[in-house]
Amino acid sequence: MRPGQQHLPQWLAQHQNLTPKQQENLLRREPGFNHLTPDQQRRVLNQLHNLDSRPPAVRERMAERQEAFERLSPEGKQDVRAAAQAFHQMPAGRQVEMRRAFNVLRQLSAEQRQEILNSARFTHTFTPQERHVLGSLLSIEPYAGGGR
Repeated sequence: MRPGQQHLPQWLAQHQNLTPKQQENLLRREPGFNHLTPDQQRRVLNQLHNLDSRPPAVRERMAERQEAFERLSPEGKQDVRAAAQAFHQMPAGRQVEMRRAFNVLRQLSAEQRQEILNSARFTHTFTPQERHVLGSLLSIEPYAGGGR
């Protein structure tokens, strides 16, 4: 949900000096919030509390990731959801390897990410499904390399 008509990073930046309770009260008064189901309202409030509990740099990255997700087509959103679900169903050891690869790849530009995902090393180390999961999850990950 985008509070009001603003994008999440803008809304958070505009209201960063408010206490979490003030932010929650303001969010409850945003247009459209009362049109959400009680479950959706709870999820949005939980996301806000989760963001508020994080350091500023992490909050910003999470907001940017949510913004990128919002821009996806319905099919793109479903692909990212399916990738996240597939990741969580992997054995713990594969999850560790996937996290390592994700953390390396997130430092790179989109072009570099794709080049490495298709490299001989990655095709030998990761299955086609695992590379697809990485690519899908990286599609909403903000570039974290130097020069940001």
